Amino acid sequence: MAIRIPTNQVVNLQQMEAVVAGPDGANRLFAVTGQLDVNLNAFSGGTTQQTQTFTVLIGPVLTRQQFFRAICTASIAKTTLQVQTPGNNSTCGITTSDADWDDESGQVELRIEVSVSSNGGTNNFAGINSLAFQVTILAAVAA
Repeated sequence: MAIRIPTNQVVNLQQMEAVVAGPDGANRLFAVTGQLDVNLNAFSGGTTQQTQTFTVLIGPVLTRQQFFRAICTASIAKTTLQVQTPGNNSTCGITTSDADWDDESGQVELRIEVSVSSNGGTNNFAGINSLAFQVTILAAVAA
């Protein structure tokens, strides 16, 4: 199950709106960026992997007719690695990211799935602490 992060907990949330001449009457482009503080950890002791999806609602409230498309990118912004014994192999990564209109809120829902693993050794630790994102939304908004 995904962990929903409240919009007011997005770090450095920034939104820019531009007037565009898009396809099929699309006339607005919204660029939204920010950072999500998350907590996903893996501890060694054999092979340990954790995968989690984080979601957040962002951007303006739009109707289904106003929303055209959204695209996103995501990256890991902060990690933690602790190696107390040799023989550790840790990985952190973004598995998938997606942005699409949410019919309940009218906003765009950003979904980022991340994975972290810590393999081998004892008392070793790997964690993902923060994710950065950018979402671009194409819409038709009355002038």
